[in-house]
Amino acid sequence: MTVEDTISGAVTAAVAPMLAELRALRAEVAALRAASPSRLVTVNRLVELGYGSPATVRRRIANGTYPCVRHGRSVRVDLAALKPVDPNTVAALAAEARGR
Repeated sequence: MTVEDTISGAVTAAVAPMLAELRALRAEVAALRAASPSRLVTVNRLVELGYGSPATVRRRIANGTYPCVRHGRSVRVDLAALKPVDPNTVAALAAEARGR
């Protein structure tokens, strides 16, 4: 048995309980999200949260990317149905759009 094998086994043994706890936490968060009522927010609130400019948010509502509810002229977007905005994801998508 090499030193690398010994270290690998020790790290795996130390990380295994944390992975199990992480899986349990993910399941709990998913259950909480499923059980919580939808949170409807305005276009301006989505802009404040970093989901794009007002024009971008409205365009995504129009093309169905952002699920919404309309009451007359009022538009509310279901915040729970949106994926969180991750700066790394945004950067990757921007690079892909630029053809890199």
